Amino acid sequence: MKETEEFENIYRTYYRDVFAFLYRTCGQNYDLAEELTQETFYEAFRCFYRYNASCTVYTWLCAIGKNIWFHYLRKHKNTPLDLEAFGETLCDDEDYSPEAYAERSEKSYKIRKALDTLRPRYREVIWLRGVSDLPFSQIAEIMDITENSAKVLYFRAKNQIKEKLANEGLI
Repeated sequence: MKETEEFENIYRTYYRDVFAFLYRTCGQNYDLAEELTQETFYEAFRCFYRYNASCTVYTWLCAIGKNIWFHYLRKHKNTPLDLEAFGETLCDDEDYSPEAYAERSEKSYKIRKALDTLRPRYREVIWLRGVSDLPFSQIAEIMDITENSAKVLYFRAKNQIKEKLANEGLI
């Protein structure tokens, strides 16, 4: 009974933060973020006995949420994602014409394809930093690496993405 009460407290304390993390991660899709958040807490409850306090509860929950997000992506491979949050290379103009929309869609598709070609660790750090906007300290905890390693992975991944997009003529 004590574990259930403790987990209820964790749920109340961290629900909004985990939801916000997943909301940013899944391209600000409210319904999907809600579903992933519920699944995250369900998985956390199922394996709560394994939590060993080697990281913060929030980091532990984000790691679970990240894994659920990646599982969702594998399951829904052809689902288009809004990569505007990652969009340094996307159009920043206010042009809403059909031509501009088609161009942005094409760029989003090419960015997604470029991301898909990255090694899993690179792709993971790009999502955690570029899309979820997490600090490198939390990325390091989630990925179980040093903060410096997280920065190096991000730098290398970003350079690979830029190179691929340059080869496509997008930047």
